[in-house]
Amino acid sequence: MEVLYDSLPIMCDSFYVMLLREDLSEMKKFVPRMKYLKSTFDTMAIEYREEQVVYRQQMLLRNLQKDYKKILKYSEKSRLNIKRLEKGKTIYDYGRDEQENKYCYVTVLCTKNRKEYELKYLAILLNGHWFVGDELKLVKL
Repeated sequence: MEVLYDSLPIMCDSFYVMLLREDLSEMKKFVPRMKYLKSTFDTMAIEYREEQVVYRQQMLLRNLQKDYKKILKYSEKSRLNIKRLEKGKTIYDYGRDEQENKYCYVTVLCTKNRKEYELKYLAILLNGHWFVGDELKLVKL
């Protein structure tokens, strides 16, 4: 079942909860599905070929999963239990590209044993719904 988020803060909260579970399969919920990408291209009157849509959707998902694996590897190496991270303030940095597409750089401040971390990623707005784009990182401050 496809979940669409009209509100960026609600999508961000759901994404954070999913990250704590350490389950790569749930990542698909936050990437636009093929059917949705096709309708978005149709709505924006963008010329596309079927394989371009497939490629774009698969690359979004693969890059997000790859970045998440890096976070899991980093947490294991630094002995950080992701499930115990305490969520703090969320910072939203909105922007638009040349084609007037809206996006937002999301930064979630987290703490664990008085150590501070930043969870960062790019969120994209497609046809009025928010999805996670890429650039997923967990950085110690």
